[in-house]
Amino acid sequence: MHALFLAIGTFVERHPLRIVTVAVVLTLLAVLGVNSTQIVTTQDAFVPRDSPVFQGYEAYERAFGGDPLVVLIPGSPDQLTSPATLTAMRSLHAKLSGDPAVRSVVSIVTLLQAAAPPGAPAPNPNALRSIVYTPDGNPQPQFAAMLPRGHSVMVVRLAGGLTVDQQRQAADRVLEAVRSVGLPAGTTVAGTPRLIGEITTSITKDMAITGGIAIALMIVVLYLVFPVRRRLLALPIVVVGVLWTFGATSAMSIPLTLVTMAGLPVLVGLGVDFAIQFHNRYEEEIHRGQQPDQGLLAAVTRIGPAVGIAVAASALGFITLLLSRVPAVREFGLLLAIGVVALYAAGLFGLNALLYRYDRPRNARKRVTMRRRWTLADRLPVLSTAAVRRGPLVAVVAILFAAGGYAVDGRLAVQTDIEKLIPSDTPGVVALRDARDVLGTTNSVPLLISARDVTDPRVLAWMKDFQGQVLRDHPQVLSAESLTTALPPVPGGQLAPNPQAIAQAVQAMPADVRRNLVTDDRTGASLTFNIAQMPMAELNTLIGQIVAETQPPDGVSVVPGGTLTLAGAAVSAVTERRAAVAVTGFLAVFVGLLLIYRNWRRAIAPVAPVVLVTGWSSGVMWLLGIELNPLTAVMSALIIGIGTEFAILLLERYEEERATGAAPTAAINQAVTRVGQAVTASALTVAAGFGALLASSFPALREFAAVTVINVLLSLLATLVIIPPLIVRLDRRRAPMPETPVLSAEMQH
Repeated sequence: MHALFLAIGTFVERHPLRIVTVAVVLTLLAVLGVNSTQIVTTQDAFVPRDSPVFQGYEAYERAFGGDPLVVLIPGSPDQLTSPATLTAMRSLHAKLSGDPAVRSVVSIVTLLQAAAPPGAPAPNPNALRSIVYTPDGNPQPQFAAMLPRGHSVMVVRLAGGLTVDQQRQAADRVLEAVRSVGLPAGTTVAGTPRLIGEITTSITKDMAITGGIAIALMIVVLYLVFPVRRRLLALPIVVVGVLWTFGATSAMSIPLTLVTMAGLPVLVGLGVDFAIQFHNRYEEEIHRGQQPDQGLLAAVTRIGPAVGIAVAASALGFITLLLSRVPAVREFGLLLAIGVVALYAAGLFGLNALLYRYDRPRNARKRVTMRRRWTLADRLPVLSTAAVRRGPLVAVVAILFAAGGYAVDGRLAVQTDIEKLIPSDTPGVVALRDARDVLGTTNSVPLLISARDVTDPRVLAWMKDFQGQVLRDHPQVLSAESLTTALPPVPGGQLAPNPQAIAQAVQAMPADVRRNLVTDDRTGASLTFNIAQMPMAELNTLIGQIVAETQPPDGVSVVPGGTLTLAGAAVSAVTERRAAVAVTGFLAVFVGLLLIYRNWRRAIAPVAPVVLVTGWSSGVMWLLGIELNPLTAVMSALIIGIGTEFAILLLERYEEERATGAAPTAAINQAVTRVGQAVTASALTVAAGFGALLASSFPALREFAAVTVINVLLSLLATLVIIPPLIVRLDRRRAPMPETPVLSAEMQH
């Protein structure tokens, strides 16, 4: 490995301008690739396309379309049946019915048109009011579902197969149409398509704002804790590495989703860390009095392998996210694994080439002078010395805290209510709350009933019994909508007894109403349960219970559909494999380091503190009341990636100092002095970058930022307090080791 990095250092020293030119060309190509990349917003980013849940979701959408938007029109009975309001509603019907993204539109206008004899003149307002309302102001039974609590409801069901972006565009068109037809003031549009569309737009703007804050904070931190020349050079190098990452993922056809976009701050943090390590070691060599060419070669050969091993360990930790059942999370792990390699290459070649190019004097023998100043590195050995002296006590305290954290990990609350993960003042959230106040709930879970003929009396009888059983056994289910609730009962409250009567009743329904309940070929029927508001995890459990209780007759199948079913499955998939991902990550990193070091002590040293930090993290989250959400649930992989890197850098520098003949305690103090400053600067810079997300308007991002900052600081604490006594304790070598020269004759030119 020494020969390899000596060759790399020599290449950088001989061709800095050529390297910078190639880096610029690669960056421009990456920019072109990123600009041509579209954000994937299809639902299969969150649930595998070949899973039963997704297949059921698609089957329902093919049969009955996508999620509905609800238009709520406020008013008194006189206002809601006035010619002005009904004319506006008819105009809205006409506009929406011509939109290819709209499958059906149902309101009291639909029912009135179906009830009116062909060619009959429109009734006057008084007659209309008596048709729609009883004398005491209550809606007539056939209109009750469309007139809840002083409102008239229009249900706009979107076509099936729309991406999230297409749903957002359709929701925007519905909003624009509602505003243009002259409906009463206070009319609102609510529904999942609008909410998801606003989340997509808002989170992109939010990340742009917090990204600017993050850069500003990182500049401040670098000035405060990284006292070297050209200390801000790390930031443009990181930008280059991030562009290379997204350019590579574009070339590899790895989808860009909202989840993979969340990897941006993670990559920025890791990239700054790598750049600081290279920069710090180069400055250290120059401070020793080395010429720029000698300093470059010494820095590359000494820090290059250490950072490379840390990159390999981080990549192994990130790759464990492939265990997730959520495609977007798997792609997130791949993005991070590719990213650490790209950022490492940007630092190893690009940063070192720039540092040398800047320092290379016209007179090859001109020296670069460095000024001695007090730095953080002067104080860090005090901490490591105390930790080594009290090693057993430090270990006991650390293990006890970690054990406590793991004990409460299962008690961490899981926040899966999408409305609590986004800003409460988002217009779509406000509209959804308004709709819930009027309708009682906005949670609708549809089931697709498939049979040779779903209008067969035998199938309809089972459907009626089943939905009645669900309403009796599950108080969270508030109501049901299906063919059996829409067909007129015959005397005795039963359904029509023969197929001919049923067929006539179905055919007599308004076309848009019928289209929402039964397919044209009569092989599919929709049974929708309206469910009270509840956390997504509980809703997912309830859906599973309902499906398990169906027990349909022979020839009849039932599958759940709808976005809520898909979202529930995705949230469960994100949170349920946390322990498996963490354990696999620990094992993967340990095995990888064992293959590299061929020494179990050196392999276990970076992993053990990360195991402790993971436990500490759970304990701190529990104490602070931070809930798990789909973002914080994948934190174990990030802890492994960040924590092992810090530990490996300190371990490698310790081994370097031991190779010069230093005793264990002296070697660890020197390692902490030399590497500790860079690690501390890296950790604080990463924490500052993520800390900017605390200004986000999205609760989910704020909690993600808080947990990341906590974990980075805990990883730094473990590096400075746990690693030193652990390394010294594991080091069984007692005799001083002979010095291994780093500079060869070739490097002394």
